[in-house]
Amino acid sequence: MLTAALASAGLVASLLLGPWSGLASADEMEELRDGVPTGVAVRDEIASLSTQRDELFTSLNAAESQLTRTLEARNGFDDEQRRLARQIEAATDHLRSVAVRAYVTGGSTGELELLASVTNVSDLSWRRSLLRDHAGSSHVALDRLAALERQASDEVRESIETAERLRREISRLGIDVAALEPRIAEAQSLEPLADAWDRAAIAIEEGSYGIAPASKWEKLRFCESMHDYQAISPTGKYRGAYQFDHATWQTVGGSGDPAAAPDAEQDARARELYARRGHQPWPECGYHLE
Repeated sequence: MLTAALASAGLVASLLLGPWSGLASADEMEELRDGVPTGVAVRDEIASLSTQRDELFTSLNAAESQLTRTLEARNGFDDEQRRLARQIEAATDHLRSVAVRAYVTGGSTGELELLASVTNVSDLSWRRSLLRDHAGSSHVALDRLAALERQASDEVRESIETAERLRREISRLGIDVAALEPRIAEAQSLEPLADAWDRAAIAIEEGSYGIAPASKWEKLRFCESMHDYQAISPTGKYRGAYQFDHATWQTVGGSGDPAAAPDAEQDARARELYARRGHQPWPECGYHLE
């Protein structure tokens, strides 16, 4: 997870605002944040991941363009060589499917990789031995591919090898891009929470009320919402574990529905509110914070 990775790298400790006043020590604030990194750390992570994604897209576009040029260059081959190029690629696709069947029925990963090689079938007897349990289909596929390759020109074989290399590269880059997307989304979803705790940290340092013990916050939540972070008052005006109205929620940096915000974000914004105004915003239950 992003939070754990940033915390373990020491970003939380190094980027927290400070030094703290006597109202809250740095250790107390770290404990309150419970591993949530600062907004600076989160935005740096988003920027780094986005840069990686942009670089991958650049490489992906370049590989796709090169593949297009490689395939278009085949238009310069004569009809027979173009036909052979198509047939060799179809035969290697068939060989790949034979390799998958061999793997599924008991072949090893190494056999699968060797049999899925599509650019240089040079050792038929060795490949046949790997497929001896699938002699019928595998021998036919290998013999057909070898026969086609013998008829192809060096230019055709080079074109096929280049195209296959590029297809593998495009596939790998696509996988890498897809792997980055959830990491970027996770970092972006963490940003409001990180900012909420940054604001709470400033309020605790600058405000008049500091922090209240966790046991008192627990009593406040029970009184306000029975500890339900999705609680909504009968009128719909007060929302979440701390029963924020929308106007108050916005004064502490919140957006959207307080009851829809993550639990930790509600905690942070409630602590900012208390640090600046004490228990006054909770006229019925605020005495639990005294």
